[in-house]
Parts: sequence; C-alpha cells; structure tokens
Amino acid sequence: MTDAIQPAGRGDRAIISVRNLVKYFPIESGLLRRQVGLVKAVDDVSFDLNDGETLALVGESGCGKTTTSHCIIQAQRPTAGEVHFRIGDTRPVDLTKMEKADLKKARRNIRMIYQDPYSSLNPRMTLLQIIGEPLKIHGQVKSQDELRARVSDLLRLVRLDPSTLNRYPHAFSGGQRQRIAIARALSLSPKVVIADEAVSALDVSVQAQILNLLKELQRELGLTYLFVAHNLAVVKYEADRVAVMYAGKIVEIGETEELYTCPKHPYTEALISAAPNPDPDTKNRPRIVLTGDVADPGNLPGGCSFHPRCRYAEDLCKQETPPLMELSAAGEPSHQSACHFADRLSLAGIGAAELTTDRDAA
Repeated sequence: MTDAIQPAGRGDRAIISVRNLVKYFPIESGLLRRQVGLVKAVDDVSFDLNDGETLALVGESGCGKTTTSHCIIQAQRPTAGEVHFRIGDTRPVDLTKMEKADLKKARRNIRMIYQDPYSSLNPRMTLLQIIGEPLKIHGQVKSQDELRARVSDLLRLVRLDPSTLNRYPHAFSGGQRQRIAIARALSLSPKVVIADEAVSALDVSVQAQILNLLKELQRELGLTYLFVAHNLAVVKYEADRVAVMYAGKIVEIGETEELYTCPKHPYTEALISAAPNPDPDTKNRPRIVLTGDVADPGNLPGGCSFHPRCRYAEDLCKQETPPLMELSAAGEPSHQSACHFADRLSLAGIGAAELTTDRDAA
C-alpha cells in the first residue's frame, strides 16, 4: 500500500471532480427544535467522473448515493466540499460557489433521470409540455413549431412515436415513461447524465431495454453517466468503473471487472457474495452473511464505520478510520480501498464470472 491519496481517477480526463464532499443534516429535538446531533449522509466523498465513461455509485439504501448526486447538481447545497465541472477545454468551475443564475446555465450540461417514472412526470402535462419545458426555460426554441419539431426529434431518439406528443403520461407503460424522462434529460444536449436508480422500478425485461438504450445513446451522443444503483447485475453490465458507498463514505472504487473479480473491501466482498445466481454449478459457493445492523449515520461507530459487521476487524479498525488507499501499481488502472487489511481479501472465487451479468443476455 502506498500513502493515502485523494480518491480520483488517473489522468486529466475528468469532466466532474468531487473533492471532500460533505452533507450533514441536523437532528433536532424538543419544542425549541434544538440541534442535538448530525446525520452524516455524505462524509468526505471524493472521486472523478471521466469524460465518456459510466461510473456506478452503489450501496444499500441510506448509504448516501442519492444525496451525493443531488449535491453534485446542487439540488441540495453541500455542507462542505467542492464539485468542479469542466466543459471541453475550458477551466473547471466549482458548482458549489456559483450564484443561482450561473448555476442555471451550468445545469444545462448536467441533467438527471429519476427513479420512479410514475412520480417524476407531471400527470397534467402532455409529452410536448414535459419534454419541451427545459427548452422553453432555457430559451432554446423561438416558436411553437420549433418546439414541436425538437420534441418530435427527442421522442424518435428514445424510440417513441412522435405522434404521441399530445398524450399524457397515464397513456404509457412504465418503460415508456422512463423513455420520456430520458428524452427530457437529453433535451438540452447535456454532457453528463445522472441516472438515479433509473431502472429499479421497472420489470426485468424492460430494464434490459432501457439499459441498452442508455448505452446506445452514450455511443451516439458522447454522454458521460453517473449511474446510481444497488443492483449488482445492472451495474456490471452498465458501468466502466464502480464506487462502493457505505455509511456516507466511498469504501472502494475501481474498474468494474477487477472490482467484481477481486474485491478489496469487506463490504464489497459481502455484496458480491450475496448477489443471486441461478447457476447450479455455483450453488455451493461461499456466502458471507453480515451480522449486526447497518451503521446509523446519526450515530456512527468510532474508527471504520463497517467494523461492527466486518469479519476481519481488529482493534485498529475500532480506533482509526482507514483512508481510501491506492492498491494498484503505477501505470495500472486505479483501484482504491478504505480498509486497513485490504490485502487479506482473497475471495476471488465469487467474482464477476459467477454473477448473472452476461452483457449479451442483457
């Protein structure tokens, strides 16, 4: 292991650089609503999102994935930290320090697809109004005819019939609604799209269609994705790199194949072990059953937050919080882990080959 470094991708291709991002929510009590504590939803998170890649942010519910994505687009202002955004060869700008008017312009290049296609679309608006609203707000169209033409093109882009642009969301299935949400996200020709559990509310067969669509759009439009998810099979298919979160921190980050084949954090190891696998030849593979409760972000344990559930934990883990450390040699793809004993993990037998993640099947 080398000295601790900031968890960032190697090279200078980063389109978004998140540094020491923090988001705390106050815990209030009593009639006077006095602050008695803090919920550490995001606690010192740093990573790079490289131009043209798909970076998956994974972890169980409540680990801080969605809050991190909201802080990146400034839907929630972070407590501390920086979010540097670069377009082309221009100098990166810190979104956290932008005024409202400048932030509105920057958001044209960072758009979001939300989890629930039923609640993310206004039921009282037609497709023309839903998809065309960002175009009108940002002054991208000058007439109603131009608006209809642009919306029709966007519907074709997501493989929907342009003749449906005067219909309302209730006339469409869940998968079609998510395509509408994707069209809305792409309406301003963004550079970065954040997909927050974009397929988790859909049937498995429909998930595959949407995942394939997202990959096709990435190739056609040169998009960069931050893919927030908890389904390991989906992540294996979609992502180039994976960042694993636990209790508000990134505990491991690396290229997808290497991380799935040779996890270097006990939490990642347990997640991969628990992935369902219908293959009878691997039914007797080792299973790691985590004991104890998920860490409470309002009352985190000392040292490593994962140590009460970790089978490798020693006294050091209870006393010192491990930094995110670089494990790979110089010149190799970056692989980082926040574990004092990352070198002890050797459960490669439950890696990528045994997950139901065949790209052709999807």
